[in-house]
Amino acid sequence: MSQTAERFFSEDYLREAGKTSAVLFAQWLAAGQTQQAVAQLDDMRNEMQAMYYNYRGWQKRMLAVFTEREGVQKSAQVLASIETDDAPERLIDVEGIYQRWDDAFDIIRALVAEDQYDRAQQECEALHKHALAVHDGMMSRVTAILSELYRSYGDAVVMQVLREVMNPAAIDPDGKLPFKEKVEKLIFFTRLHLLPFTVVEDDEKATFMPDPCPSGARLIRDGHYEAPRNGAKVNPASALTYQQSDFPIYCCHEPAMEITSILANGVPVFVIDPSDQLGYKPCKTYVYKNNAEIPARFFERLGLEKPQDLIARG
Repeated sequence: MSQTAERFFSEDYLREAGKTSAVLFAQWLAAGQTQQAVAQLDDMRNEMQAMYYNYRGWQKRMLAVFTEREGVQKSAQVLASIETDDAPERLIDVEGIYQRWDDAFDIIRALVAEDQYDRAQQECEALHKHALAVHDGMMSRVTAILSELYRSYGDAVVMQVLREVMNPAAIDPDGKLPFKEKVEKLIFFTRLHLLPFTVVEDDEKATFMPDPCPSGARLIRDGHYEAPRNGAKVNPASALTYQQSDFPIYCCHEPAMEITSILANGVPVFVIDPSDQLGYKPCKTYVYKNNAEIPARFFERLGLEKPQDLIARG
């Protein structure tokens, strides 16, 4: 049993942390707390921009692999192959998207200042809906490009690319970030998917359990691994798939991120405990209070050994 019984978060804090900024904005308005409502808009803006920046970075790096290996014509061919009417969500218009979003936020702030709370809430909900469509379109695009990478060059290249685009150092640079700060950072990064989630704390750890996962599970449920999108499933079972067969290509970014952080710092930035029915039973994400208490099986499934000195890293 864990010897770490201290609680770092209240249940109220964690419950609110799992709500979207659009919902929290509406709550602040309903409570007449306009200053907090406007501050929530700043959080929402940061989440939307970070979401788009991250997915754009994925796409740019993955397409560069095709260019490096076969020339710019190949990357153009890949883009043409995924931008089809069969996957209309990928045909999103992102031209000048940051400015368009900023203009929308200015309108919402002006409505709040004019005490037009109902209209402000409606505009915020519309903006959230648009940002989620951008999220889903970019997520579909990177899944399709990852699938082409896997089919063209195999799982070793997929592992290499995902280790490049995923950046665990953005959460925990040296593996020594205190538990509370790591959970707060993971809350922010989970919120980039713009959908609600659940997070709870016990004596041993914090557990994030979105149901469904706002990215990987929704891709599965929405048929992205079936015709006509035909996303790749990775075989055979390996470190890249948490030792599961037929592993959805998008979900491979999680083991890649864990491997990168373990090799750099000896400890995973966080731990994913995948379900035995991906997409239909929720996966869980753990942040341990004491790194020494992370079970060895979470290292072994990645082909790694649990370091013996994790107490010093906790």
